[in-house]
Amino acid sequence: MKKVYETSTALEAHMVKNLLENEGIESRIDGEYLQGGVGELQAIGAIRVVVEEEDYLKAREIIDEWESLQPEDDENENKTTKTSSAVNGFVLGVVLTIGIGYWISSSSVTRDGIDYNADGVLDEKWTYQNGRLKETTLDRNFDGRVDAKYSYHYSGIIKATKFDNDFDGVFEDKVLYQDGNAVIEESDTNKNNIIDHRVNYKNGVLDTIEFIDERTGKVRKRQFYKLNKLIADDYDTNGDGILDSHYDYDQFEERK
Repeated sequence: MKKVYETSTALEAHMVKNLLENEGIESRIDGEYLQGGVGELQAIGAIRVVVEEEDYLKAREIIDEWESLQPEDDENENKTTKTSSAVNGFVLGVVLTIGIGYWISSSSVTRDGIDYNADGVLDEKWTYQNGRLKETTLDRNFDGRVDAKYSYHYSGIIKATKFDNDFDGVFEDKVLYQDGNAVIEESDTNKNNIIDHRVNYKNGVLDTIEFIDERTGKVRKRQFYKLNKLIADDYDTNGDGILDSHYDYDQFEERK
């Protein structure tokens, strides 16, 4: 399973868990019963919400949307109150967050950018919210349409990118990041709203590429990489969802 959220309080972890379960994603809380040195407050960063690896992308999207509604300055407020007070405060917070979150999301927004080809139009645009970089957009082929988007956490760390790599106006590729490193990249190469290609990274380094059968949603072929070179692959020869053939490759990516 893969960590999708980390917090210092059990209450917040359960909120995220319930949020995911309401969207049909099973999750687990790890480290809930570890005690910190400040009374009821858990050890910093000790509580993790984890999900199955195939649910990570959707879970991060749900959590990112939820986080965007939370007032940034109030993130750590009232962490040391007793459980009953926290629950009552949460109920009130839900009501206030709808209005306050919307106000924060639209206030103090500024924009800047670069005109790479000197045609008077910004090809790269930066959007700031309350002085923090929120999004970067690019028109890489100078056709007047955005074909790359980079979005950032309020801390300034990159969280996701979207790409239109064939420049047809449709974003078919999305990458999610953790701690600044790419984690997973998914693509809809056939433009039918079904993911058919997935790239997995470890610490930002290419690890595996998966080709997905659109009919079953299962991996039809998985390629393994080391230092960006193909070293092996597994293949489902009959489409039953089981990778039943294995091949190794030499330094020239030829089958051994």
